[in-house]
Amino acid sequence: MLTTKYLFFTSKNKIYDKNINSYSLMLKSGMIRQLSSGIYTWLPTGLRIINNFKKIIRYFMEDIGAIELLLPILHPISIWKQSGRVNDYGKELLKILDRKKNNFVLGPTHEEVITYLINNEIKSYKSLPIHLYQIQTKFRDEIRSRLGVIRTKEFLMKDSYSFHINKNSLQETYDIVLKTYKKIFDFININYLIVKAENNIIGGDISHEFHILSKNGEDSINVSKENKYFLDKKLKKNFIKKKYNINKKKHLKKKILILKNCLTNEELAKYCNLSIKNIIKTIIIKKSDKKNPFIALLIRADLKLNFHKIKKIDNKVIKILSKIEIEKIFKININSIGPFNLKIPIIGDYSIVRMYNFIIGANIKNKYFINTNWDINLSIPKFIYNISYLNNKNLILENKNFQIKRSIEVAHIFQIGTKYSKLMNTYIYDKEKIKQPIYMGCYGIGISRLIAAVIEQNYDSRGIYWSNSLLAPFLVAIIPINMYKYSIVEKYSFLIYKKLKLLGVKVILDNRNETPGVMFTDMDLIGIPHIITINNNNIINNNVEYKYRKTGFKEIISIHLIIDFIFNKIKLNKCFNIFYPKK
Repeated sequence: MLTTKYLFFTSKNKIYDKNINSYSLMLKSGMIRQLSSGIYTWLPTGLRIINNFKKIIRYFMEDIGAIELLLPILHPISIWKQSGRVNDYGKELLKILDRKKNNFVLGPTHEEVITYLINNEIKSYKSLPIHLYQIQTKFRDEIRSRLGVIRTKEFLMKDSYSFHINKNSLQETYDIVLKTYKKIFDFININYLIVKAENNIIGGDISHEFHILSKNGEDSINVSKENKYFLDKKLKKNFIKKKYNINKKKHLKKKILILKNCLTNEELAKYCNLSIKNIIKTIIIKKSDKKNPFIALLIRADLKLNFHKIKKIDNKVIKILSKIEIEKIFKININSIGPFNLKIPIIGDYSIVRMYNFIIGANIKNKYFINTNWDINLSIPKFIYNISYLNNKNLILENKNFQIKRSIEVAHIFQIGTKYSKLMNTYIYDKEKIKQPIYMGCYGIGISRLIAAVIEQNYDSRGIYWSNSLLAPFLVAIIPINMYKYSIVEKYSFLIYKKLKLLGVKVILDNRNETPGVMFTDMDLIGIPHIITINNNNIINNNVEYKYRKTGFKEIISIHLIIDFIFNKIKLNKCFNIFYPKK
């Protein structure tokens, strides 16, 4: 590829260390551009990187016998009603109407669609087990998109689904996928942790998540100081891992609970025979702002407010008000503080978004509302942020040599079991001609957020360097200095370029009439791993300069050896056979 035939979209603005993250680097390197909140265009450089990730994933999925297909993005809402998840997903589910007023869903995931397909196509137990995968765009109406492509409304995923006649068969495939995901992340060459997790609204009772440690991560995990062991994690997403002692099929009628004495949240949970995780507490904070001096915060009762996070959201925050201060300032006798009739801004924690049939203070002395539901009894706060700490009380620590670290979830695998087959009437007859529900596994990798997560771990002051060089948009960059002044520089630049192209190497020749500084900056920024510099002083001695982007190592190589030198460097890469199977 010649740079005059390519579009870089790179930014010339200086990178400031304090502001470096994957989002800023993806913008500066010309990988993405924002169209709207949570919606991004993948530019030519970004798309080349996506295709490299796809190639690695396809190689390993096909290696374990998974078969690729492509499922529709647009789903009739009827199958989501059949599974019951149309209510579970709530407002995250993007819904549209066609011209005939038929309701459809833009798929956030494809369990219903794949189960529908299997139900109609697989007639014999002899066809099982089967493992199908796709690389497809997904959609979720995120309440708060953040950090570029890490949390978006539209994102790219590899998701696969396996179907089995029994639980043992499901376990076998699950173990194979778990090992395969390890291989994928090992090949990508990133530092990751595997966390035993909960299945949430997907279903089932066994699942594992893959996390990449990052200071900009949206999750928290509890790991050993050596990063060798993990214990548990608390999801920091806008849904809850479990729904406690509540009717999953319907919203219950709101009631008023009257108590003679004000109870702590723990006492209230015990009194109602519910988990404390089904209670929302209200906290009021004071600000140094004459126009809006107070804010109410809603958070799940078992979680602790992270005051540092609130300060980041609003640097005018001063302190948390006590109950005595609240009664004095608001002129009300409150023993059960709640958001009702509060004439101040309200911020909610991520933990409350998916709660329903919950208990919350009524803002009336000794009274609580039970079976409260968003959009039925109470409007969900307009502003939702992560304002809580990881709750260590929920973790079983074998020793105290652990610490909480930020992370980005990049993959999640589930043993769903028979949830969807029972809900969607997907059965099959076994060898004994006994009708059995089909067992199901689900395995996902967030490709777009994985790219961002890799960048979070691999950058310097000059831009991105790729953890595995074969992930880069181009493997080799040729930078000719003063090519239009010295014909010999132009001659050998194109000679090396053509030879590398014949070998199938992704190479870019910078034939722009630009200064060396601009050319070096662009190649370093997007992370081209192998850089060949050709200038008049070296070429007259039959030499070129080679630089390895990741380490900055440079050496002078003979013009006659540079092709073999570069190709041997590439061959040392553990992904070589995936990208160059015939070489």
